[in-house]
Amino acid sequence: MKKLFFLALLALAGWYAWKHYPTLMEHRPQHELVVKNEATTALSRLRVTVGGQTFVKESVDPGSSVTFKFLVNQDSDFKLVWQWGNRIGEMSWNGGSVTAGPIVARHTFIIDNDGGVAYVPEPIQGS
Repeated sequence: MKKLFFLALLALAGWYAWKHYPTLMEHRPQHELVVKNEATTALSRLRVTVGGQTFVKESVDPGSSVTFKFLVNQDSDFKLVWQWGNRIGEMSWNGGSVTAGPIVARHTFIIDNDGGVAYVPEPIQGS
């Protein structure tokens, strides 16, 4: 029975690889999302949502940054939500945009001490 199960699993994996080989081997350039913490307080529970995907980082220390790579299938806006390490309440920011087109970009979000966000998009060369 175990041999039959293993053979069926192997056949299923082979069929899937045969049918989806082009998409499995395709390498599409990816967008980069960079969040820089230029505040004097750590960010905690940072969530960035774009194109139906949510990226999470538990803590971003002052003066440091975090980078995520992502793909989108449709044009989308960004949503950032975070808490300060030593302040009460939740901060949020909506804006910017990413396109599903062939050009990929680095989307940099700079968070300052007052909770202000500067959004700086720039194309990634050579993608």
